[in-house]
Amino acid sequence: MEFLYPNMLYALFALLIPVVIHLFNFRRHKTVYFSNTSILKTIEQENKKTKKLKDLIVLITRMLFIAALVVAFAYPYKKNNNAINNNVDNLIAVYIDNSMSMQSYSSEKTLFDDARSSAVKLVENLNQAQKFVLLSNDRNPINEYPMNRDEMLIRLNEMKTESAPASFEDIYNSIEFIKKKNNFKSASLFVYSDFQKNMMKVDESKNDTTIQIVVFPLKSDFQNNIYIDSVWIQSPVLQKNLTNEINARVVNETSNDIKGLPVNFSLDGNVVAYTTVDVVANSHSDVNMQFVIESDGDKKAQVSIQDSPITFDDEYNLVLKVRPVINVVEIKDNRQQTTDNRQSSCLDLLFEGDALVNYQSMSPYNIDQNVINNAQMVVLDAAANVNATMQQSLLDFASQGGSLVVFNNEETDNSLLYDRLGIKPKALDDNVSRIEYVAKQNSFFDDIFVKFPENAALPEVNKHISFDIRNNNVLNIASLQNGESFIMMSRVDKGSVFVFSSTLDEEWCDLANHAIFVPLMYKMALVGGGMSDMSYTLGRDKYHNINDMTLLVDDRISVRSENGLYETFPLVENRGKLNYLYFFEDLPSAGFYDIYKNEDYISTMAWNDNRNESEMSFYEKDDVAKLLKDKELNLLATIDYDEINSENLMEVVVRDTALWKIFVIISLILLLIEILVLRFWKS
Repeated sequence: MEFLYPNMLYALFALLIPVVIHLFNFRRHKTVYFSNTSILKTIEQENKKTKKLKDLIVLITRMLFIAALVVAFAYPYKKNNNAINNNVDNLIAVYIDNSMSMQSYSSEKTLFDDARSSAVKLVENLNQAQKFVLLSNDRNPINEYPMNRDEMLIRLNEMKTESAPASFEDIYNSIEFIKKKNNFKSASLFVYSDFQKNMMKVDESKNDTTIQIVVFPLKSDFQNNIYIDSVWIQSPVLQKNLTNEINARVVNETSNDIKGLPVNFSLDGNVVAYTTVDVVANSHSDVNMQFVIESDGDKKAQVSIQDSPITFDDEYNLVLKVRPVINVVEIKDNRQQTTDNRQSSCLDLLFEGDALVNYQSMSPYNIDQNVINNAQMVVLDAAANVNATMQQSLLDFASQGGSLVVFNNEETDNSLLYDRLGIKPKALDDNVSRIEYVAKQNSFFDDIFVKFPENAALPEVNKHISFDIRNNNVLNIASLQNGESFIMMSRVDKGSVFVFSSTLDEEWCDLANHAIFVPLMYKMALVGGGMSDMSYTLGRDKYHNINDMTLLVDDRISVRSENGLYETFPLVENRGKLNYLYFFEDLPSAGFYDIYKNEDYISTMAWNDNRNESEMSFYEKDDVAKLLKDKELNLLATIDYDEINSENLMEVVVRDTALWKIFVIISLILLLIEILVLRFWKS
């Protein structure tokens, strides 16, 4: 038996009080002699013996009463080897998995509600003098500061589900840090989770024996799920009044084949396309829908299905941007134009009078960076040699979603640009050749050729620059008969760089006269049309690109929900010529959020819940225990789901067996014995 408050045992010195009272509480008797008193003397002696026995019993009961009462106040307990450390220098940490998968139901309550109610009971039965922290997926710093029991109970009742997933390693690192920062000798970590397999990532080096772990694996009655995994559009840029295509992947994690599942596609709340899909058990299927957009601007799009009871992943939100015009900028040296120079006029002729394209040219000696930043495609003339700073600026332009097209001749010097791409010009090759190979398997040509004709007469090339490709990320999308590259494509973050091994001069090739030239240049311009992501993921993405927006120092950016009930003010980060919105905390839920500059609407963002939460693959109780023990973690107990809310849980696992009630009962019994002796024992 051990004591929680051993200092209270000093009160046992109070046992001397009844002893002292007993020793001095007697009367002096005067001896009086009478005749014929022998019989009376015998009776008196017997009464004295009885009285002494009575007084001794009363003394013992009083001393035992005081002793039992003192021991009770010292909080005696029986040490349980499977119990947590109940000392005040032991930090109590409760982690409740509040990810979206915890919205699944068990009986009539969600797993999250079950976890929270059990955690409340747990905290209520722990030592009031201990300190508590509440860990969750949203990593609220307020909850991770040590608090008392009453504050902990308030925070537990305020918890809500969040979209941000967390790994077990993240949680373990958090409690390690908090324990060390606040100088606790040890910590007890209670983990309430459904233990999705994607969360159970644990570092091999974790072996802090001062952290006790108790896990509560929760199990849903529904572990089958059908959800929309991802959505993408066929063309990189949507065009107004033309037929566009959208694709969606539907995942079936049930053990049954799904037939004829309805899939809806809506724009701005109106259903514009509909189809059905068949999905084999434990597999996925892709669907394709066609639609037409009749106006410019940001369109709130949504692909949806119906599946219960897990519904958070039945919708996928995205924003489709339809630009009223595509800005094309050509950088060319007008001082070097000749009558035979076709490049000086072919792009002008190509885009002249086109309502879809806004074309303008500028000199390499007078470049307007704002015009470049607002363009979707920049064409760099072979003769327009720009300095290293401008080459880097063009790479930055491409990285943000723009399309950079570079032509070459023997005098072209783009060394920094090519070095960053991983290519190097070697020498001039003036052997006449012809474009023989086009990478039809590359998605770049998907909407250029419906069906690529066999033995097609492709452009003739009189001379070109040979290139050495040193980067595997550089794709050879058009080759010559000798195997050398004619068009190289390199993805740079969100955009693309296209490098031609020749110019458009007739002296070099006849590409400008070929039928492939028009769709080729338009496709390159369209590739640079998308400057921002169509959607973002809660709990993962923190930044939003607003580079297509001009910001002044005093401008205030706000983000609001569709219903106007939520508003936040993200940090605007400027990275050179690029602007980003940074969100300090996750947005409250999936959906659409509008961006305002001051009070003017700018654009819309679409947010979705993390699809990792949709994977209904969980560890069983024994698997969790084995995994943690294999990592040499101090696993104290693994509680069955049926025992999480049981009445004896607190006594079995949470704490040692308390004995103070027994001693209180003993003290009351002793007090009763004393009263009975004094009342009914006649001496």
